[in-house]
Amino acid sequence: MTTEDQRQEYRLETQLTVFIELGDEADAETTIVVSHSLDISANGLRIITDRELQAGSIVRACVQTQDMHQRFMLITEIKWIQAWQNPGEFLIGLALFESEDSNIVEWKEFIARECGAE
Repeated sequence: MTTEDQRQEYRLETQLTVFIELGDEADAETTIVVSHSLDISANGLRIITDRELQAGSIVRACVQTQDMHQRFMLITEIKWIQAWQNPGEFLIGLALFESEDSNIVEWKEFIARECGAE
């Protein structure tokens, strides 16, 4: 079964800027990986990066809309990673967590609006 077959919800194909924060609060060295989405849904994203990230890691992500009017701070888990089209590019599946210190409610409202706009 491919990741395509495992999808249980509608995904929007859209290219949003996604900032992934690597490192934790106890770690003085925090790295920000800039990537972009391939598609998004209420509970996850597929992103393309130029860095191989560790599957199973819990990371903070900031997703910025194309018009830069909205930003969503989200807590995500890196579910899987695979090589993408060009050498040094990776396709990564992120699952979103329900978390009080995130914008998950606003994110789901944004997705609902975007789905209704089509």
